Amino acid sequence: MLAAASAARIAVIGWGLPPAIPQVAASGIRCSYAFDEDDILTPLSFTRPRKLDFDPRQYQWGTLHLYLVLASLELAERVGYLHRPWRASYYELLPGDFGRVYMTGRLVSVIAALASIAATFFLTLQFAGKPAAFWAALLVVASPAHLLGSAQIRVDLTLTALLILTAWLGNRAARTGTAAAFFASGLVAGAAVAAKYTAIFMVIPCFLVALGSCRFAPRRTSALLLGATGGFLLGEPSMVMKPSAVTEQVLAVLQKSRAIPEAFRITAGELLRIDALHSVRFLVGAPAAGLALIGIVVMLRCRKLEDRILLSILGGGIVSLVPLLWPMLRYELPLLPFLAIAAAVTLDRIPRFWRLAAGTVALILPLAATTDQIRFMRAPHPANLILPVILNQVSPGTAVARLVPELPPLDRKTYPMGANPILDNLSANPPAWVLLIDLPIQPYPLTTTRLLRDRYDVVGHAQGRPLFPWATLGVAGEPYDWKYTNPALTLYYRRS
Repeated sequence: MLAAASAARIAVIGWGLPPAIPQVAASGIRCSYAFDEDDILTPLSFTRPRKLDFDPRQYQWGTLHLYLVLASLELAERVGYLHRPWRASYYELLPGDFGRVYMTGRLVSVIAALASIAATFFLTLQFAGKPAAFWAALLVVASPAHLLGSAQIRVDLTLTALLILTAWLGNRAARTGTAAAFFASGLVAGAAVAAKYTAIFMVIPCFLVALGSCRFAPRRTSALLLGATGGFLLGEPSMVMKPSAVTEQVLAVLQKSRAIPEAFRITAGELLRIDALHSVRFLVGAPAAGLALIGIVVMLRCRKLEDRILLSILGGGIVSLVPLLWPMLRYELPLLPFLAIAAAVTLDRIPRFWRLAAGTVALILPLAATTDQIRFMRAPHPANLILPVILNQVSPGTAVARLVPELPPLDRKTYPMGANPILDNLSANPPAWVLLIDLPIQPYPLTTTRLLRDRYDVVGHAQGRPLFPWATLGVAGEPYDWKYTNPALTLYYRRS
């Protein structure tokens, strides 16, 4: 399973990068088509390890994953994988090395993904045996969301791997009751919070269950708190060096994220409903989600220590989705191994023949969706297909009405940002060129779609066709970050 998972993830590790051409270099944009990856690379470029300056000046997620990415980039530069210093390769958009910078950073996510698969196996093996461990790990391997997260410079899979290890160590600590075991579990839990702050929603319930299963002893609680503090500070040393800067930046991000336009605002209940649908369609697949639901009911009735620890983390993970405000698939990744374990618990209670049949059915949908994802991630990205159409058809100096400057990356001095097709009324002053992207969760206004239908011609369109659209129960309502690999881009020109 690990060999197959490695091969699939390495095969797509270079997806979604803009071409290293002068027009893109002039745009000043250095992000991939998975937005925010540059928000890790750019802060890391400010560090100067040779001068012992490791401060990334970026604290909004946690810094543990950033330090791991920095270590991988510095190592790649020193062993000769990168032919030029990685900072120059990144900023100057050097052909070849620019892509290698991204692939080096993404390799950390690949390693974390493989660690999460192995950790899922051993966690399940701890209390449910080999057959269940096999199925749990296999469901994680097959997950298309897990594949997508593995090929991005993001913190989510590092968080996921550490959460699984926290559950394993938390169960061990509760069983043994030793201060050393509680210290070790706290250390990993603190590192998980340093990877992404939302881990606190999952590690606190886990340890409340673990401590509650033992007779109260101050030394256990002290060891746990000491370990958690040490793990967090090891992954987030800026909290010691610059506590006010970390606090101010995190509060600023929270304040900014809550300043959502009314048109985009959704309630917490609607957010969780959308997240649940995304989990069913893109995280584990509908059959596996049904098995997981049965497994959760089984674990609630059994009330074993292991069950309570897993359910506490799963429940905390669901609660953690609310403050994140957006129904993003990557936010749901930490739930994946625990849903897979719940599904494996159900499969373990089925007779062997029916277990094989049910497990095979559960794997069909995620494997089919993963196959489509691999196809899209290995094919030319739609943004790279529409970019030459714009460069050849649109005269320099002409504004293009579009949502974002990064997809595709256009120099705003050459192609100024035109009206926003969602927020602005295009019919009031119809622009000559309009580029639509299907990334937004909400539909385009009827005034925009009618205007384009009546007064514009389609000059270019780019999007891959899925072979197995039924695998995700259709393409409508895809998560925002799921569309990164295969967005639909359509270029319109106004008829004279």
